[in-house]
Order: sequence, then structure tokens, then C-alpha cells
Amino acid sequence: MKKRTSRTVILAIIYIILSVLYTWLFAPHGYIRLMDSYDILFHMNRVSSLGNIVSSPVNFQYWGHVGNMTSEFYPWLTILPGYFIFQLAGNPVTGFLISLTLVTFLTFVSSYYFMKKFSSNTLQSFLFSIIYTLAFFRMASVFYRAGVAEYICYIFVPMLFYEFSELLSGKFSKWPLFALSFSLIVLTHPLTAFTTVIIMIPLVFLILFSKVSHSWNYWYHLLLSGIESIIFVGITTLGFTLPMFQQQKYIPVNRPGLLDLASSAKDPVKMFQLATSTDLRNYSFGIIMILAVIFVVIFIWKDKLAYKLVGIEMLLALILSTSIIPWENLQDTFFNYLQFPWRFLNLFVFFAAIYMSHILTKLVDKRSPLLKLAVMLLVLVGCGSQVYASGDRLNHQITLVKPVSKLTTHNSSGYVHEFTQVDYYPQRSLPHKLKIRQHVAIVDGKRTKLHARVTTSSFIAKYYNVESSTIDLPVLVYKGVNVSINNETAPYTVSDRGTVQIKTKPGQNQIEVSYHYSTVAKASIGISIVGFIALIWLCINQGKILPVSERKNKQAKKAENS
Repeated sequence: MKKRTSRTVILAIIYIILSVLYTWLFAPHGYIRLMDSYDILFHMNRVSSLGNIVSSPVNFQYWGHVGNMTSEFYPWLTILPGYFIFQLAGNPVTGFLISLTLVTFLTFVSSYYFMKKFSSNTLQSFLFSIIYTLAFFRMASVFYRAGVAEYICYIFVPMLFYEFSELLSGKFSKWPLFALSFSLIVLTHPLTAFTTVIIMIPLVFLILFSKVSHSWNYWYHLLLSGIESIIFVGITTLGFTLPMFQQQKYIPVNRPGLLDLASSAKDPVKMFQLATSTDLRNYSFGIIMILAVIFVVIFIWKDKLAYKLVGIEMLLALILSTSIIPWENLQDTFFNYLQFPWRFLNLFVFFAAIYMSHILTKLVDKRSPLLKLAVMLLVLVGCGSQVYASGDRLNHQITLVKPVSKLTTHNSSGYVHEFTQVDYYPQRSLPHKLKIRQHVAIVDGKRTKLHARVTTSSFIAKYYNVESSTIDLPVLVYKGVNVSINNETAPYTVSDRGTVQIKTKPGQNQIEVSYHYSTVAKASIGISIVGFIALIWLCINQGKILPVSERKNKQAKKAENS
């Protein structure tokens, strides 16, 4: 017990130090550079605008003060802790750096914990956590792309596939934990959830090579567990999916960029050539992962079935990221939401880290503790060197972002408040986006600026005219908009600009526009909360409604009576 506690403390210290150093390399001078995009500002807005998320899906103090409803199109549950960190930190930059450190630490812990449960090997678990968390491709998501939602998912992916492996091995009572992990991924980054589903499907067929699956009873319980999981994932994510579909039905919105899948898929030869580079902008997998591919080619033939499946999944994820797949034939399908086929490299990294840690552990198994320590240090130094070389190179490269190229503790709040983007704008607003951003209203057909101000939940304007006027306000329209004039509810129409259009009263008008959750949204969020509570209860009680102790008592009484 004492030995286990000491090991836990040592690991925690190592992971904390590595997480802090990782963040230091990300922002060595205490400010954040915008690397060829404004994605960090986008995610800082997502986090900062959650202050009134309980009462309203719109925060008028962010997104350029035009009423952008990003929160109902991009899930926010797992970034909610970031809001409180931002508030405690006092500015978005410090808050972001603290959050990054925490996410990196949790990724280390999650990867170690679930690999330990999977392999029952401390060395393999440590090696996996280092290779996985410090992976080159994950680093590209953190340092270059600012793919916040994607790298948060790295925390939940080990849990998802561990619980899925438990289901496939016949431990069907684990389905609530599987459903919980998948729900967390959906509520973090739906596209990552989409790629994991594609990767999990082959495993259902590959498990046929295991004797455990050679019975109808196995497939009955696996199917039942799958249905239960799907139902609870649907319930727990209903608070996000149903309001989103309702909004899309109410008014067509501008989806994130539709990109050509074939052109963004990786050329297989170039991908391996670029893997030797330390340039994070290449979106490759790094030189260390080449070793994982070599290990698979050499060792998979005589390996255990579990690791054969890991190797197959690793190669499958690699192939799916490349132009070997005829992506041009999938361009006009749901797959175009994927945007970049190289997103599958996230899962390639996961399986490659598993296989590499497995082989390295196997090579030194039953050898001296000194050799095992040497392997640990070698992996730590190798991964650390790759991280440092890549991060240092990126920090010396010129960014394409202008006019602001860096966020400091002093200027970040202003840039975050004023940041705008057109994802999830009403489609009819796109041709008029510049005037809307400039807060130009249209009064009786003439452009003008109103005396207006915003609060967290409201857009407030004053207007005076002896006659009634038609005003097209610079506020985007979504389901759930409320308009009041002089504290009385007023009707509105959707203008040609996709904004709120009202008819004023003669004289002085105090106009207030706000948003509330629709009845459908409130009901679906309530159902999701109840679903989460029920799912957590089922996780605790091994998939059963009654507690374990109570079930045992009932079974004992039944045995006595018989």
C-alpha cells in the first residue's frame, strides 16, 4: 500500500512538471501567439461567453455584440470549468494557460489509469501516457491549430476504448461507463465522436477471431449492451442535439467551412516524408510514430489477439487519413462535415502509442529494473526532445495573422470581446455581415447608427420619432428571441439580413432584445440532466438499477427461502 502511494505521488509530480513545461513551451514569454488563424480567439469566446449560459444561449458582450448563438451549435459542457478558471485568473490569457496545463495533466492521468486497467503493467502504462500525451500530432492541435475541443477529447478516448474492449471481452455490465465516455466526447467535439464510431465498427467484426464471441448468448448480450448505450448516449446528449436541430429548422445557418475532402487527405508517401520534420504545420505524426509502424510490421504476426486488433486499428486509422480512400466520392455525403480526413490521425496516435508501449515493455520484460528505468528515460527524453524541437521551431516562425499577432494579459480581454466570426450566422446574414458587425441599423430603408448598449443578456437601444418606424436591428435572429418596447412585449419579423426587424411606436422607444431557451430546449436539457444522473448511478452499480449490496441481500434471501 505504501509502495503504491509513493508511486502515485511520484507519477503525479512527474505529470505536473511535464504539464507545466508543456504550457511554458506553448507561451514562453507569457503571451499567446495567433498561429495563422484566429481559432484561439474563437475558443476563448466560447469559454468567456458562458457566464449566462444557464439563463440564455446568447451572451451579447461577446461575438461582436450581435447576438451570435454559437453555444447551441457547438457543445460547451466540458469547457464550462474553463469559464471558472478564466474568472479566477482575471484575464483570458492566464486562464487559457492554466486550462491547458490542467488538460495536459488530465490527459497524462487518464491515459496512465486506463492503460493500467487494460494491461496491468505499470511500465507500459507510463510509457503509453508519455507517448500519447506528448505525441507530435496532438502537439499540432495544441500549439498550431488551437483545436481545443479535439485535444480535450484526448482525455476521454482512452476511457472509451478501454470500456469498449471490456464489452467486447464479455463484461457487459461495463456498458454505462462506455456510454458515459462516448457522451463526453460527443459533448466535447462531435467530429471526434464520428471518427471513433467509424474506427470502432471494424472491431465488432474482428472480435469474431476470439473464442469469447463464439456463442449466440454473447452476441445477444453485446447487442443489448449496445442498444442500452445508444439510448443513454441519445438521452444525455439530447440537450445539445435537439435544440441544434430546432434552430436549423427555424432558420438556415452558416455551417463551418465546407472543404474538399480529397485535397485535404494526406498523400501517403509525403506523410511519411514529413514525419521526419519538426514543423507542426505539416499535420504529420512525427518521427517517433514511424517506430510504432515498424513495430507493427515486425511483431504483429505473433502477437496476442488484443494487440493484433490494436495494430490493425492503427493501420486502418492511418489509411483513413490518406488519399488511398476515394474521398472525392464521399464529398457530397455526411462525410463532408469531417472537413479534414487527417482527423483520423488522432486515433492513429492513440493506437500507435498503445502498440509502441506494449512492444517496448515486452522487450524489457523480465529484465533488470535498471534496464526498465533506462527505457522509461529514453522514451521521456525522446518524446520531450521532439516536443521541445517542434515547439521552439514554431515559436520562431512568422505568423500570417494580422493585425494582432499575440494576446497578452493586458490586451486579450478587448480582443476576445470584439472577436467576430460567421460560423452559425443565419445564411441570409452573410451578404450583410460587415454592416451587421458595424452595428448598422436600417430605419425606414436608411442606414443609421442607434444609441445602443449591451448587457450580458440584452441588446438595448433608444429611438425617438413622432411617427412609427420600421427598424432592422443589427441583432441576429434565432429561435427564442424576445423583443420588448417600453417594457411591453413586441412582435418582430426576420429581415432580409437575417436580423430582428420591429415596428416602433410614435414617440420615445426603449427597445430591448434578449434570448431565452425554447420550451423544446429546456425540456431536452432537463432530460439530459436526468439521463446523466441515471447513467452515473448505473456506472456505480455495474449497469443495474439496484445497488450491489441490496442485490446481494435479495439473492441471499431468495436462496434461504428456496
